[in-house]
Amino acid sequence: MTNAEASRTGAGPTAEPPLDLWGMVATPFLADLKGVDENSLGQLALTLVERGCTTLVGLGVIAEPGSLSMSEKLLSMEVIAEAAGKIPVVGSVMSVSESEALLEAGQLARALRGQLSAIMVPVTSSDSATFRGHLQGVHRATGLPILVQDLPRATGVRISAEDLSTAVAGLDFIAGIKCEAEPTFATIQYLAATTSCRLIGGFGGLGLVEDLRAGAVGMAAGITRPEVLAAAMAAWQSGNESRAAALIGEISGLINFETQPGTSVAIRKEHWRRQGIIEFAGVRPPASSWSAAFDPHSRFYGYM
Repeated sequence: MTNAEASRTGAGPTAEPPLDLWGMVATPFLADLKGVDENSLGQLALTLVERGCTTLVGLGVIAEPGSLSMSEKLLSMEVIAEAAGKIPVVGSVMSVSESEALLEAGQLARALRGQLSAIMVPVTSSDSATFRGHLQGVHRATGLPILVQDLPRATGVRISAEDLSTAVAGLDFIAGIKCEAEPTFATIQYLAATTSCRLIGGFGGLGLVEDLRAGAVGMAAGITRPEVLAAAMAAWQSGNESRAAALIGEISGLINFETQPGTSVAIRKEHWRRQGIIEFAGVRPPASSWSAAFDPHSRFYGYM
């Protein structure tokens, strides 16, 4: 029985845990962009939980981490952890510099002791031995389980599935891999066969069915309709793959609109604002700002 079959049926000698939906939390700013809007951030995190997310991830790419001071990062994670209640909370460290990553990861772990379930780091080297050493260093600095984000679109670092598998082999502190190197389903299929890591799909869930079929056990929801991903995952796990595909098809245009590189953060923030979840939708440089030219598209998808 494959990982995908077990996750659908719960069968096998050791039943797979339920599918996981990661809520990727953006960072709402105050109107002047000079601080984090704590009230809006807390409401956004709570909304993600209410709409079906089973893990919250802070300081990922969608959170504009490069524009945040360390004090803002710590504040953001404290707000997210408070809103999360009993579900797991993950803190991301997106720097590909080893020294910067170790420093930041250590600070997060110390300041949020007992509140973080894991630290997520991106692939920082295409060389398996070098990246393996980086993972070991972050784990030593934090004492926490480590999640890997394989997102070359954001970092510029690409590693083959074979080398990624080699890098994590035998590291029992690796809690999972967020697989966003295209073709995602091929990478997931290889990693499912060669590692015991929990594999999570991304890109707004556009490839949800293909990624789950390949062996993923969850999806990351950075889009503003996470409840649709939750429903699609439930349909897939019950064995109704056609229904899962239909649900994703219904919002495929929205997913594409919200996940375009360059404009994705501003668009998603504006959609959260139009839903009344956050008060202001501003982004900090270098993120591209919202444009009035996007308004007809947003209205078409129901964001008035």
